[in-house]
Amino acid sequence: MTFTIKPAVRGKIGLLFGIAGASGSGKTFSALTLAEGIKGPDGKIAVIDTEAGRALHYAPKPGTKADPAKGTFEFLHLDFPAPFTPERYIEAIRAAEGAGATVIVVDSMSHEWDGEGGCSDMAEQAAIAAATDAKGNVQAWKVEAMTAPSWKKPKKLHKRMMSRLIQTRTHLIFCLRAQEKIKFEKVRNEQTGRERNEIVQLGFMPICEKSFMFELSGSMTMHPETPGEPRYDLQKKLNHELQAIFPPNQRITIDKGDSLRAWAETGEDRPPVDKVADGARALVERIQDAATLQDLESITSDEKVIKQRLWLEKNRKDLKDYVDSAVSDALGQFDGSTEAEDAAA
Repeated sequence: MTFTIKPAVRGKIGLLFGIAGASGSGKTFSALTLAEGIKGPDGKIAVIDTEAGRALHYAPKPGTKADPAKGTFEFLHLDFPAPFTPERYIEAIRAAEGAGATVIVVDSMSHEWDGEGGCSDMAEQAAIAAATDAKGNVQAWKVEAMTAPSWKKPKKLHKRMMSRLIQTRTHLIFCLRAQEKIKFEKVRNEQTGRERNEIVQLGFMPICEKSFMFELSGSMTMHPETPGEPRYDLQKKLNHELQAIFPPNQRITIDKGDSLRAWAETGEDRPPVDKVADGARALVERIQDAATLQDLESITSDEKVIKQRLWLEKNRKDLKDYVDSAVSDALGQFDGSTEAEDAAA
């Protein structure tokens, strides 16, 4: 592989911004307010709504125009029911982009991790399935034993989703639910030398994969006591430039969204989307998801896949090697699979 070294130049980014908060903290209204500023005069907002249409409370009444000053906004609405799998979040975002959205509010992103069909639900169902015997009886002891292995697929799907989000050109704002968390900490009594457990309040923490908020361009948490304001005493990711845009004890306003867009769009244009690479990556993911050797053979013998691999061999050897490596890894996974299945039975 050849590496390219050149002077560093700041480039434009597609915003990935997170707003977490408990009910009543103002996260949805704040997200729409930011989106109003980010879209500018010619942009378009879309809301991906996992909350059974709650975002429509911020839409104008029939026959009236949206007025952000009065709490109503003009936006496209995408109703997103369960299952809340990582793949469906990407499909929803692509649908909103296809409808012309330039800034997308996802409300709520928490369902991807903790909702029906989300990552936690997938892991739980996989553990139960692995612990169920041929007669349909669930062996409780085995559920616990299979908990860790059952997270393999959900974590893989979440990781894929994140790689897609990072490549997105559209500005994305994620609303996340938050709940109060505590932890137990051992405290030693200096006089007696004895230890006791003491409850430590951690405050409101977003419901999501543990590193999600820190993988974004920026994120903040709001509190019901101070709705619409970023709380610096709660989880956040705001560099010095973002702190200047979002100082503590100040409500989110449209002009802050305008400043956020200017921050994201300062720099060189991003290179165009590499559609060939996207196609190769989609093929690799299909190969990785093959559950049996027969599934793998079905994919690799498909006429379209054969043509795709031949084209890559002639024009994009780097991607050809990427696909070949995925096929080789998958074949290695199925080596001795029959014996393993017989042994398991």
